[in-house]
Amino acid sequence: MYGSLRFSIRTKLFCGIVVPAAILMVVIYLDYVNLSALGRSADTILAKNYKSIEAAYRISQVLQSRQNLMAQALWGVEARDLSAGGDPEELTRLLNICRNNITEAGESQIISGIAQLRPGYERLFASFRQSLAAGATWPKDNFRTLFDLQGRLTVHLNRLIVINEQAMKRADQETRHLAERAKSYSISLLIIAIFFVLGFSLLISRSISKPLINLARGLAGVKKDGQEYPKFPVTSRDEIGFLTTEFNRLFERLREYDQSNLEILNAEKAKVRAAEQAKSRFIAELSHQLKTPMTSLSMSVGVLAKKIRGDLPEKYAQLLDTAQEDCSRLSALANELVDVSRMESMAEPRPKEKLDLEDMMRKCLKPLALQAEEKGVNLIIHIQPDLPKVSMDSFRFPWVITNLVGNALRFTPQGRRIVLEVARRADSIIFTCQDTGTGVDPKYLPHVFDRYAQFSEREAMGTIGLGLAIVKEIIEQHAGDISVSSEPNQGTTFTFWIPIQAGGGHEQGADS
Repeated sequence: MYGSLRFSIRTKLFCGIVVPAAILMVVIYLDYVNLSALGRSADTILAKNYKSIEAAYRISQVLQSRQNLMAQALWGVEARDLSAGGDPEELTRLLNICRNNITEAGESQIISGIAQLRPGYERLFASFRQSLAAGATWPKDNFRTLFDLQGRLTVHLNRLIVINEQAMKRADQETRHLAERAKSYSISLLIIAIFFVLGFSLLISRSISKPLINLARGLAGVKKDGQEYPKFPVTSRDEIGFLTTEFNRLFERLREYDQSNLEILNAEKAKVRAAEQAKSRFIAELSHQLKTPMTSLSMSVGVLAKKIRGDLPEKYAQLLDTAQEDCSRLSALANELVDVSRMESMAEPRPKEKLDLEDMMRKCLKPLALQAEEKGVNLIIHIQPDLPKVSMDSFRFPWVITNLVGNALRFTPQGRRIVLEVARRADSIIFTCQDTGTGVDPKYLPHVFDRYAQFSEREAMGTIGLGLAIVKEIIEQHAGDISVSSEPNQGTTFTFWIPIQAGGGHEQGADS
């Protein structure tokens, strides 16, 4: 195909560059004309500064007319025009013009200062005008306050005018300087560009053809994975046309190869998905079948241990203690199996609702309060009054509270305490769960939120280490975060927060 090239790239490029060179000559003239006009249009660029100055001057005139009216009243001269001083709505409109045309540093602070002083000034002036209309005597202290406010407003307005006038002068000088410099630079660069393009066209016309052919032939043998491959139309019989044809051949081969791999991959994914579904069903069914009998068994063994421990020989009492410990471990394992099912479904987003925190926490902690009482652990709950309703997942979030308090109860000996505090801080709700239990070794702290993290306390309880990982995921789904601190034999503190308006998920309603 290469031998049948009719119009090579070398000729095309050289002919194509001659036209841009002629266009560049025209651009030199047009650019010179446009840059000359730039200096003349500098005043229009500063329209916003002018608007601010004009509005400030008009406000100053209104203030001056008011000052004259107050001076007449102060010196006992009868006022001829009680409407002098303008309409407050007009002042508002002029102040909005200044606010909407902020262009310089410091303008915003000045306008804010005017806005802060104006309400008190307007109230005093309105009082003065009413007193003047009624023929009553206005206290001199009020005059002194009104003149002081007007003087401060005048200072702000003068500063605003000065800032904008200085900005207009600077911008005018910079624009004219830029216009002059742009003229000389543009002419020089465009002339250089003409000679560069002419020289480059000759160089590229000699060097581009062979690399393009070599590149096309090299790409024809490349095999690489891809998602979608285009098919380019062949529109010329030159080097580019040859390159296009080779690309099309390459993409066709890659398309067939990927299609074959995709079918194999889909089949494997289907097998993996079926296996995951079977595993999830098995775990859910197993945990369901184990949890109820284990709860009954644990309660029965616990009752037996309390009732007949004193009547049993030592070796039978030890067997009863062992049975009670094994029941606890098996119950914990059944709960962990439930955690596995929860972990599988955690990726699915759920709608959030506006919930009353105190009501939700009292309900979910009620069973744990009974367990704490039976164990002899003091469970203390401090909830800040009048907390706002919080956007949260009503199904998953209570599990965060019960898991953290349940863990604390599991590792807190009899006679000690667990403190759960909830308070608002800015736009977030802060939760703190502090126990005085066995604590966690510092070397394990960085890994307590890892899935299947194992260390001595968990191994002793027969758990597999998913609870805290799920807690962290649920909190992060509510756009929050959690941290932990602990000292061995001193206790552990979990602190986490969520925003009041939690991100992520769809919110069902304000009070649902």
